[in-house]
Parts: sequence; structure tokens; C-alpha cells
Amino acid sequence: MPVLAGPTKRKLSEVEGFETRDNWFPRSRHNSSAASMDRPSHPNHATQHDAARSRTDVRSHNSGQSTTYIDPQPFHDTLSEPTSRRSSPTSFDTPLRTSRKFENNASIVLVGISGTGKSSLAVILSAATGRRLVHADRYFEQVTGMTRATFKKEHGAAEYRQQEAMVMESMLVKNGQGCVIDCSPGSLERSGQKLLRAFAKTHPVVHILRDPVSIQAYIKAWDTEKVRRFLTLSGPLYRGYSNLEFFNISEQSSTSQEDKNGYQDSRLGPNLDELSRTTTPFLTLKRVERDFLQFIAYSAGDSIKLTKPLDSFPLSKLPIESRMFTYASSVPLSAMLERHLDLEELESTADAFELRVDVAQEACDGNSGVDPELADKISQTVATIRRSIIIPLIYHAELHLPTDTPGTNTAEIPRRSDNAYLNVLEHGLRFAPDFLTVDLSYSDEILSRIISSKGQTRIVGHFHFLQPPPQSWNDPHYMAMYERAMKLGCDLVRLSQPAVTMEDNFAVQRFHHKIRNLPNPHPPLIAYNSGPLGRLSCCFNPILTPVTHPVLMSTERSHYQPVPCLTAHEARTALFSSFALDPMRFYVFGAHVTYSLSPAMHNTAYKACGLPHIYTFHQSPTIRGLNELVKDPYFGGSSLGLPYKSEVVPLLDSMSPHARAIGACNTVIPIRSMPADGIITSDTVFQEKSRAGPVKALYGDNTDWIGMRNCLRRGLSPANAVRPSSTGLVIGAGGMARAAVYSIIQMGVQNIFVWNRTVSNAQKLAHHYNRQDLSCENAQVGKATVHVIESLSEPWPANYKQPTIVISGIPQHSVHGEPAPNFELPKQWIESPTGGVVLELAYKPLDTPLVCQMRALSHRGWVALDGLDVLPEQGFAQFELFTGHRSPRRLMRAIVRKEYKGEEGQYDPAAD
Repeated sequence: MPVLAGPTKRKLSEVEGFETRDNWFPRSRHNSSAASMDRPSHPNHATQHDAARSRTDVRSHNSGQSTTYIDPQPFHDTLSEPTSRRSSPTSFDTPLRTSRKFENNASIVLVGISGTGKSSLAVILSAATGRRLVHADRYFEQVTGMTRATFKKEHGAAEYRQQEAMVMESMLVKNGQGCVIDCSPGSLERSGQKLLRAFAKTHPVVHILRDPVSIQAYIKAWDTEKVRRFLTLSGPLYRGYSNLEFFNISEQSSTSQEDKNGYQDSRLGPNLDELSRTTTPFLTLKRVERDFLQFIAYSAGDSIKLTKPLDSFPLSKLPIESRMFTYASSVPLSAMLERHLDLEELESTADAFELRVDVAQEACDGNSGVDPELADKISQTVATIRRSIIIPLIYHAELHLPTDTPGTNTAEIPRRSDNAYLNVLEHGLRFAPDFLTVDLSYSDEILSRIISSKGQTRIVGHFHFLQPPPQSWNDPHYMAMYERAMKLGCDLVRLSQPAVTMEDNFAVQRFHHKIRNLPNPHPPLIAYNSGPLGRLSCCFNPILTPVTHPVLMSTERSHYQPVPCLTAHEARTALFSSFALDPMRFYVFGAHVTYSLSPAMHNTAYKACGLPHIYTFHQSPTIRGLNELVKDPYFGGSSLGLPYKSEVVPLLDSMSPHARAIGACNTVIPIRSMPADGIITSDTVFQEKSRAGPVKALYGDNTDWIGMRNCLRRGLSPANAVRPSSTGLVIGAGGMARAAVYSIIQMGVQNIFVWNRTVSNAQKLAHHYNRQDLSCENAQVGKATVHVIESLSEPWPANYKQPTIVISGIPQHSVHGEPAPNFELPKQWIESPTGGVVLELAYKPLDTPLVCQMRALSHRGWVALDGLDVLPEQGFAQFELFTGHRSPRRLMRAIVRKEYKGEEGQYDPAAD
């Protein structure tokens, strides 16, 4: 059912407790000013403040009774009237429209009411990017020599507003590049809003929101209902001069949801099971940090350099439209708001997540955009989805208004007005979704307006024929619709119609063939028939077929929308049953692999995804045993255990850059379709997946480093964000230590230390990397250098900070009769004032002396992760290499924990 419109809008002055226009939020009982409420606690807070202060150009002088505090440079094209005549607050009649294409290094502005966590997010972004942090309130104080409240008291409201406008203009002009600007509510009175509206035409201006319960708990003023009303009333103001929107999902509110319902809320994030085993309070903001930095990385584009969370995974560099048989899990907004849905379950076997925005006409037909209350709900829903999924998000606004009357004449089905449809889409662009659909039934003017504002979002031209044309897919209307979408600049085109006869399914395949034969470049096509009779065409549509989930099937009702009626599992099963794809055989290959957990992990994942593949052991005393597997036409790939990770290199025809840098492979992929130039690339690896045939070449990759890096990123607190001065430490010098060093390099750490019992092996490891001139491929950092520490008794090198990243790659059990080393870190090496993350690669036993040592230091900010954290993480990447699909991550993590036999289980960690 549709989302209903919110209550009638009220003026700000009608909210009880909102006393004057100059107040943007009531004062907290525990703070002297609203500006102080949002002040974060961060170890580098004072340093960044001082740096901002030292770089501020402050000029002041007195002239008679009139006081002039600054002489700002003009901010061009911002104000249309004198400062003295500006009104406050400004309510803009139309939403801000901007291209969302920003210049390199453009400053990022954060706005929002107190209690949303805005200032903490500003500190997180500054620390992650190295950008200078500018606080608007402090800037005003630096320029004028007094706080806003003091200035207003001494000089009066009129002069304060004039001075505030001049300070704001100066701040934006002088800090337009390379900064994170935290604008408090007090800095946005009167003309400040118009200044930011102009600034947002060329810079990211992000509106930060949060749920009313969390805001009220933070500021300890008003009650929750009053906070909610204030959010509804202030929303249009903030949206009027911002071009992006981020809803800060509260950790506290998620926990209360779990307690209330008695089960774990999947919205807490996919990594809750690992992090719940640590008691450190320093990870409180970890998921918020991940969500926000991911949002900024996607929305700001080239204006900011941030590593995206999935950059290390094999599929991350491959556009989704270049992969065969991908599916989008389609979920209506109304279901999200009315029911508790396990989002991670909904997305676990899909390749994208489509949010169908089914909102009522009256909720989105206003001149100033979507109804504020509904806008907040959509914003929170999008943030909730992103916290739980790793796949791309598709934002789809449904065209027709609901009618549950079967047999309704299609000409009578109500259609969303131009204004309402435009408002819903423009609101969606504020979240910077990966994809956004535009309905091709609207005019070129409306569609061009959306496409010109897309920023980093990719546009899907969409059209659903309510009644099939007389000639079905042979009708010229289809080609005309496709060509129009291409002319408008759509990145993909999606066309559908209800299936009337089985012939319609064959007709759509002929249309696919016609589009494939068009001259390149042309947009990829998504085309299928809807309804039960059209399921066959959905199975064979190559990319982003909308699918549903069993928990949603009973609630889906529509006589006017192409609601999916099959699941991704059913679609994949049909492909293999019809012999379009072949079941493959995968292996874990090594000298001692019979106790590996990988077969259980992969086989469970294959079954969940509808893939009839088999993953089993293959133990061999020599590397030559691999030849037996490669001769099998159904060989799909192999994981490699010790001691063959380095020995396999001479047998490979090509390797990934990562495996080449490490000098070892743990994954072998068969190549059955060689490129015309004979050069095997990462794209080649994903061609002809699940297709049997003779193997023409072997490709090697390494996913060990991916598993390690993702564990490190998950466990590294925001206070320990990687900086040029950060250091890492690796214990050991074997094959896993090689991958460990590489993972730390890819974190962006420039100084890495290695300790090994045999110093010569540590020196060889250091030489291996120092000669390569490696640095993080996704960040602008200098060359990484590997140093050797020769003795555990040595103090930590005086010229380097204590390590905040530690990986131990030495066995913690007896080897060849040698007793377990019982290793712990020297106390003089773990004196980082903010703690750090320690990754123990061994898991026999699971609670090694090192893990126990570091978990005892959790109160000092140390997080300890074990080998069972790394195994599924590297397995996710292997799953992608083997199948070409995203892995069901939560399921794979769960099966590893379930199958692990513990200390007495005789599990050999060398097997994986």
C-alpha cells in the first residue's frame, strides 16, 4: 500500500518552545549554547582546531560607533539583494537544483540541526581525507573576537545579522577548496542560507539528519514529539540550500529495536557478529564512519579521494551491466515502513537492491518538494538499506497511483503528476544512489532536468507498456523508445510489457538480439515480460532482472506495475535446468587440506544462490596434481593451500597485479575464452562463467590480503584512521605474512615493521616489498617502506608512532614437534594512546595468547580479531572469482563458525 502524506505543514513559530526566529534549536540543560551541543570528542580535535585558527585571515578595526570586523572578498553570484533586507529563515519555493558535478578538491559543507552528529561526522571526514576542518562558530569567534551570543547581546540583532552574513561570505570564499566546513544552525540565519544555496551549485552541501529519539536523548531538551515536529518544519529550509542528504542511523536506536523485538535487527550491519565479541567502546562510531565515508565517496566523486569499501573485491572494477545474469531485489518502500524486513536476507543472493518508492500523490505534489515528514522517512529508509547491503542501490519512483481494483481500464489508472514525479526523483538524487530510473512517458524537459542533475548516479530509462502493442516486441514503438532514451543520455534502458502469450517471451529475445547488433556505443538493455507467463523471459534477461523474495510475494499486489513474480534462486535454477549454464566443480588443493572449512562454506553458499556447483577437497603431494583438475571440462577453479601458493606461479599464464606484488596465489581460475589479443585481464576472468569446455589458460589471484584488509578496516576505530604518520606491524615472514604486509600497504600505511624469529627471513620479506615501490592504489599517499625489527626486546623505534595495526602470521600450535610459541606482543610495542586493531591469522586454538592479551586491553581501544574472521572475508572474494556473483556473506560467516570444531577439532589452519 502507498505511503500516506504527512500532517499539515506548520510555521516554525507555531512549535512550542521555538521562541524566536534566531533560535534554531532549544538550549540543552547541560550546555550553555546550542553550538556546544554538537561538539565531538576526538583525539585530533584540538590540533585541527588550532590549524584552522592559524590559517584564518582575521582583520578588524573600529570606525566611530560603527564596528567593522572583516572586509571579505566578494562571493560572486550569491546575493540578489542588500544584506540589510534579507529575511530569516528563508523558505525556498523550489528545491535546489544542481548538476552535482564538483571540481577536484571542492570543499564539503555539512549542515543540520544540533544533535544529529554533524560535527562528529565532520571530524571523521577530515581525518579520513586530510582536509582542513573549519567550524563556522569558531570562525565567527576568530574573526570578531567574541561568540555569536556575546556579539548579539552587545551589538543587537540587526548588526549581528549583517556581520554574520559578512563572516559567512568570507568563510566560504577563503575555504572553498580542500576543507570540511561544519556549519552550525547559528551560522545559517537570514542570508547564510542564500550564500549556501549559491555555494551548493559548485560544492557538495550535505544535510545531516537523525531520528528524533536520538536527538532528544543527546540534547536533553524538549520531548521527542516536539523534536519530531521541529524536524518536519526545518527540513524544507535545509533541503532548500543543500544538494545531498545523509541520515545518521543511530547505534543506540538500533539496539533498542533489537531489545524491543527480541531478535537481532539486520540493520545493525553485516559485521555485528564479529564486533559483538569485543567490548571496546571505541567502535561506537565505526558503522557510522563506514556509512558516511561510503556515501561521500560515491556522492562527491572526483572532488574527494576516498577508498570505497568494496574496492578490493574482484567484482568492484567490473560494471554490473558487463556481467551476465544479474538480478535486482525489488522492495517497495511501503513494505519497508510497515514491516520489519531482514534486509541482508533480501539482498544476499541479488546483485542490486531496488527501492520502489510507492508514495501517495498528495505527499509529493507540493511546490517545495516532497512532504517533509515523508522525505525524512525516505531518507532514513535509504540509510537503513545502505547500512545492511553491499550491492548497488536502485532508486525507482513508481509512475502510477495505486488502485487495487482488478480489471480497471488502463486509461483510468491514475498517473503521477509531472510535479509530483519530479519531486520524488529530485529527492532521490540527494542520496546519490548508484542507479535512478526515469520513466520515459514523461517529457524530454522533465527527464533532461533529472539527467542533468544526476552527478555520479547512473540513469536507467524505464518504460512499462500497460497493454502490449499489437505487434508485441516487434512493434516500432520499442525501438523508438530505446533510441529516445539513448538520445536523452540514459546509461541503461529498461523496457517491459505484460506477457499475453508464450510467443511474447521469444519476441523479447529477438528484440535483445536486435539491440546487441546496433553500432557501439549504445546503452545496455534490460527487457522482459511481466506476470507469471513472462517468467521465462525474466530468466533469460541478461542484466538487472527485477526479482522478489518469498517473504514479499504474499504482499505484492498490483494491476498496473511490473511487480516481480520470481526469485533470484528460481531464475538461476531455471538457467541450469535449461542447460544455458553448466554446474562446475571447485576444489581446495594442497598437501594437507582434508580439514579445510572452505568446502562447507562454499557449498552452503552455492545452494542458497541456486547454483548447482560442487566444492570439494583435492589433496596432492606435489603441485603436479593440479593438472588432473585442469583437464576436467567442468573445472571451475581452485583454492590453494600450503605449500603451493608460491609453487603454482610458474604454471600460470597470467596473474592479478595483487598476486604478482605479493608473489603468491591462493586462487586459480580457468580461462576458456581467450581475448583476440591474447592478453588476459580481470575482465577476461568473468567471461564464460559456469560454461563447461576445455581450459585454454590459468589465471592466478590472491584473496588472502583482501580478507585481511577488510578485517582491519572493520576493526580500526575512527580515532585510528590511517594518516601519513600511522604505522603497522607484521609478526612472521612466511607466505601469509607477505599477504599481511600487502594488506597494510593497501590500507594506506606508509611505514610497516616486520618481526620474525629468523631475522634473515624478515629481511627478505622487507626487500621483496621495498624494491617494488608500492603504495595504496586508491589513495594519494607516498611509497610504503618495510622495516625490520630484530629483537622483541628492542624498544619501539623512536622516530615512529606506536603501531595501530598489527597482524600475526605465525602458527599458534605445535609444528613438526616444535612446541607452540605462546606469542604475546611486548608491552613497549602496544602503547598507542588510542589502541588499534590486532588480527591473529591462526585459529588453532581460536583464543590464542595474543588474542587473549589484546582483548584484555579492549578498555584502551584495542580490538582483536581472529582467523575465523579472515577465512570468510577472503572466501567472499573467491566466491566472486568462481561464480561472477556477490556472495551471501552472513550465511558464509555463520557456516564457518558452525563447522569449526574448536581446539580439539584437529583443524589445520594451513589448509586454507
